[in-house]
Amino acid sequence: MGDSGEEEAPLLPGPKDGGPAASEALDGFGGKSIGFLASMCLLCNNMCSSGMVQIPATFQGAGWLFPTTIFLVMTALSCLAALYLCKAVSWVQGNREFTKRVEFSGFARAVFPRWLYLLTVAVLIFSFTANNISAIVVSAQVMDSTIVAVTRHTCALVIYDRDSHTSHYNNATNTTITTGSDAVFRCIDNVPPGSDSPFGRAYVISIGFLVVMAAVVPLGYLNLDDNMWVQVGGIFLLVSCVMVWSAQFIDLGLHASRIPAVATGGYDGVISNIVFNYGYVATVPSWLNEKGPGVSIVTANLTAVVLATTLYLVLGVFGAMALDGSSVQDVLSAIDSDSRFWTVSQVGTYVFPIASLLSSIPVFAILIRYNLLNTGIMAHRWSANLIAVVSPWIISLFFYAGNLDEDLTNWSSAVLFSFINLALPFILYIIQYRRRYGLAAYSLYHDANGVIDDEHAALLSPALPGIDGADEPVRDIDDYRLAPACCPVSEYVLAWVLLGVSVAIGVAALALQIQSVVSDPD
Repeated sequence: MGDSGEEEAPLLPGPKDGGPAASEALDGFGGKSIGFLASMCLLCNNMCSSGMVQIPATFQGAGWLFPTTIFLVMTALSCLAALYLCKAVSWVQGNREFTKRVEFSGFARAVFPRWLYLLTVAVLIFSFTANNISAIVVSAQVMDSTIVAVTRHTCALVIYDRDSHTSHYNNATNTTITTGSDAVFRCIDNVPPGSDSPFGRAYVISIGFLVVMAAVVPLGYLNLDDNMWVQVGGIFLLVSCVMVWSAQFIDLGLHASRIPAVATGGYDGVISNIVFNYGYVATVPSWLNEKGPGVSIVTANLTAVVLATTLYLVLGVFGAMALDGSSVQDVLSAIDSDSRFWTVSQVGTYVFPIASLLSSIPVFAILIRYNLLNTGIMAHRWSANLIAVVSPWIISLFFYAGNLDEDLTNWSSAVLFSFINLALPFILYIIQYRRRYGLAAYSLYHDANGVIDDEHAALLSPALPGIDGADEPVRDIDDYRLAPACCPVSEYVLAWVLLGVSVAIGVAALALQIQSVVSDPD
């Protein structure tokens, strides 16, 4: 790129040009055709994850003040992280109008040394996979509950039952009695209390699991832009469910005493659960690659985040005020097991997984594939799909039993989500800014002599004119400027402040999660 007439280096070199692997690696991506409505629905769906069903219990356990504050902080912080990431991606050379294919992992490859880039990819893939595992588990559990409600029973192949062969000593007979079932194939006609899974603590391959898999897996093999009809339909159903449940909660009666401003003993998983729900920022680069040229980045992000937060607060506050705290584990189980609820409200518990969870599972599978192919880590689409589409379903079998899904949500959020969705976007922006404005005498991608290697020189944005011979004028596009009057220096300073806030949130989430395990090891 430039006046030399030389051919521009590829952004993310993969397999050698000309071979069959190269042509196959270019397959599997969508076009730039996602409009504003679909963009807003896609981003909002990525925030309305499986953790949504636990929000009323979160408000009852911690009171309304602390969760509401965290929600508002995450609304602002996640939106700003997304906008900072958009600007940093636009500073990749030749990508001012987002014409290149720059996935999150590809951006990390351009900015970080190899070891840090590979670590970033591993964390990103693990984060997306954890999100999908959680969504798969909740969807399958609710589908089994739906089948029980409609047909009065559901069945499953039992892999292992943690409650089988439970032994206790009988003092009267001086013998040890073993209870449990050796059944390989099990059918049930009701959902046991105290468990999200209809099969209790058993690891199973259930009919509900197979139904969800048959409905969702084919969508994961499509491209992102091919899934937009699912995203629009999902948001419509999701908003409808929250509206119906809110009306039901009001009809049951709202009791402010159930959610005081400050409660005691319920803060352990608050931050990690809420942060988990805002894990959409890492999906933004993939959306940038396929959004239509007329879609406003700021408007789409802001609309999606505000809509998601509104749904969370309405569901959390109204649900916490209406439901009995002693019976609330998640809102789906609470509604389904309470005969006072309208039929349409109970139907909503079966529609919700389709509206929220089933629409997000194929998206995260597609994003995993995109990131693996874009960097050349996987040269073939089939191998990328094996990791992106197939592996989460296999792993999810180990989280189906009991309430293990909640543990996955809290731990993955505490360890990964705050870093990948909050801290890392600001770090990438800061590195790109310092490179662009010539503030760094050396960087992570300079060698020991302070000379940048050829590969990264072709990938990174040039500095100001007169530095490194850059010929591209420095200007901002108003569409993704953080504020109309915000200058580059103030954005840079704010990025450092927000990075500190992100790190603090991540540390607090991890500390509270560890405390919850120490205080209640069961």
